[in-house]
Amino acid sequence: MRVLISGYYGFQNAGDEAILYALVRGLRARCPDLDLTVLSADPGHTALRYEVRAVSRSDPRAIARELRAADLFISGGGGLLQDVTSLASLKYYLGLMALARALNRPVFIYAQGVGPLRTGAGRFLARAVLNRVQAVTVRDEESWALLRALGVHRPPVEVTADPVLGLVPEPAWRARGRALLAKAGIREGRPVAGYAVRPWPGPEDYLGAVAGAADELAAAGYQAVFLPFHHPEDLEACRAVADRMRAPAVVLADRLDFSELLGISAHLDLAVGMRLHFLVFAALSGIPLVGLPYDPKVRLFLERLGLPAELRVDRVTPGELRRATAAARAQRESLSVLLGERVAALRAAAERTPALALQIVAGGRKRA
Repeated sequence: MRVLISGYYGFQNAGDEAILYALVRGLRARCPDLDLTVLSADPGHTALRYEVRAVSRSDPRAIARELRAADLFISGGGGLLQDVTSLASLKYYLGLMALARALNRPVFIYAQGVGPLRTGAGRFLARAVLNRVQAVTVRDEESWALLRALGVHRPPVEVTADPVLGLVPEPAWRARGRALLAKAGIREGRPVAGYAVRPWPGPEDYLGAVAGAADELAAAGYQAVFLPFHHPEDLEACRAVADRMRAPAVVLADRLDFSELLGISAHLDLAVGMRLHFLVFAALSGIPLVGLPYDPKVRLFLERLGLPAELRVDRVTPGELRRATAAARAQRESLSVLLGERVAALRAAAERTPALALQIVAGGRKRA
């Protein structure tokens, strides 16, 4: 069986690379002989890292060739179906789906976060294309509600969970994470607070808020380590916060694989961040976390975990963030228990998605 996979892959974004790993792993766990091809901005890296075939996501001839040969087209993971980044991005992903359907290839939407869709053109195109695919899975209830409001009624729509929530941190990843922290001068025996921030075009008070919270934690004995999740895009923001701190901080400036970042996250005592998959990585290891939402996807994930989600990057004050980190420290044990319970449920939901995808070509659903 040949499967073609599309997403935001090959751009060195740790969250999206973790999604691809989880997606490939989930599909192969159920069908080891799958012939998988991935559309990537860096086909050589993608092919080597994930043991798949890969072609350039910007090569129309290669894409058309792979679609003709595919038994299933998967639009996979992340927040692809939104027009905030750009309408051009939305048109790209919907265009691939439309081409697959024009070639009579079944299309499966794999645990995506849908929206925001703020333009009339974006909403129209999403409705027109998604009503022609075979099945849709989304990672949160708000995405489900948005699709219903848009008028996407024809394909089945099911809420599962972010694919990365199906992962379990591997011992080798944890060992590598410990080694990287030691190399950076982070000592065992003292608590560690990890931070993942990203550039934000709005007011920059959030840099000072994070720096203030980090200094308060440092005064309580926490070592500070900053983790750029999208390299090099996040590196400047991480350094800007570290530079505003009074206490010393470590910025891991090298480009790290998602597995290394997940391994590092497993050794944190507290996680404070904007990046969704940094918070997912922390939750997988039961690490108390404080989210600083810049996008609805972060708020929605916090709500699914049953955690506070009222902070906003565009209006957070130093006092609010310090109170949030203090509360997480004070409730460490109960939060770890809560995270264990919620992640177990979300992992079960994430593990349903690959089975639903394979049903389409295994006789479960016929092509429209």
